Amino acid sequence: MRLRLLRSPIRHPFYPGLPVTLAVECQGPCAGLSGTFRELTRAAAAGARVHRMVFALHYPGTPFLDGSQRDQLWRMFQVPVFAMLSDRNGRLLAYECEAQSGLHVGPQAPWSAGMLESAPCECGRPGPRLVLAAQAVLKPCCLRASSSASSTNTTFSAVEP
Repeated sequence: MRLRLLRSPIRHPFYPGLPVTLAVECQGPCAGLSGTFRELTRAAAAGARVHRMVFALHYPGTPFLDGSQRDQLWRMFQVPVFAMLSDRNGRLLAYECEAQSGLHVGPQAPWSAGMLESAPCECGRPGPRLVLAAQAVLKPCCLRASSSASSTNTTFSAVEP
C-alpha cells in the first residue's frame, strides 16, 4: 500500500483554528504538531517544541499507539496527544477527543459492521465512535458497491495483535 505524502497537516475537527505543523517540517516551537509516531519522535530529537497539542497520525495497516508510546510522546512534548486516523489519500476518517475513549468517526468514514460504539462518549459529543484495543491494526478491504466490476468501496476491519 502506498501512502500519499502529506503536504499540509490534517486539521482536527475539534480544533480547526489551531496552527498545526507537520513533524517532518518542524524547526522549533509550534502550537500543534502532527505526524506518525516515528515522525514525532524524530521531530522531538531534532528539537521540536509544542505549546498546545500533538496529533499522532495513523493509517490503515499501521498499529495504534499503545500506552507506552503515548507516555513517551507526553514525556517528549508535555502536551496532550490525540490520535487521528487517515486513509491512504490523506482524508481524515476518525479522530480522538480529550476523553480518549475511542475515535469519533468522520462523516465519510467506511467501517465494517460491528466496529462502531453507539454509546455516548464521555466528552459529551454525539455520534458513533471507533473503539479499538491498543496496537490494533485497521486493514482495508474492498467491497463491491454494485455488480459493476469497476465500482468498489473501501471499508476497514480491525485486526487485534
